[in-house]
Amino acid sequence: MPELTHDQKLVEYATAPKASAGTICQIENGDFVKHWCGKLRGKFIQVGPTWKAATKQQAIEKAREFREQCRTEAKAKGLLPA
Repeated sequence: MPELTHDQKLVEYATAPKASAGTICQIENGDFVKHWCGKLRGKFIQVGPTWKAATKQQAIEKAREFREQCRTEAKAKGLLPA
């Protein structure tokens, strides 16, 4: 399957019906550490300099923030109705 263009990804995330969260495990200082991360359409997303969130609710809020940023950019480019 071919890679989606930036504009296609923008519309894909902007029209995501639900924001969710999942955990990712990382090794930090020799220990496994779980971090929450926001998800849209089953894919992990990043808002700002880090994708890590302390709680599930914070991760969902970051995913919603990312979706809103995508909507704003897509509308500005004329990809979605204003």
